[in-house]
Amino acid sequence: MSPKNLKYNYYEGDIFFINKDQKIEGVLYAVARMNKQQLKGIVECVDLTVAAYPIPRNLRERLENILLPRLYEIKDVLDTDKSLPNNLGIELSKLNQEDILYGLDSTSIQKLLIERGFEPGKLRSLVSYIKFI
Repeated sequence: MSPKNLKYNYYEGDIFFINKDQKIEGVLYAVARMNKQQLKGIVECVDLTVAAYPIPRNLRERLENILLPRLYEIKDVLDTDKSLPNNLGIELSKLNQEDILYGLDSTSIQKLLIERGFEPGKLRSLVSYIKFI
């Protein structure tokens, strides 16, 4: 899969941006910088959050219908295109940030992330300190 043929993202420079037709006017966006392993940890966190029970219905719908398809697409690119740099950017909305932090704040999800080789504290710092414009 080439970063050029994406459904939910477009790749420019070293950043995965949200496709323009999926952006909402008036919503704040920012780019989070992280390495490939950390990005895979974010995908794992969101995946675990969707599987968690119970979570608010609107959160589950946002994760399943908006954020996860986009993150899975990015993860597929990372797994197949070894020419990408190790440090990448991913554009997130303020709501994406809140949804990811919801999972990272769960002690059970933190525990599962640690078991799978991820550092939830570091992931939380990366996501929580994003500067929105």
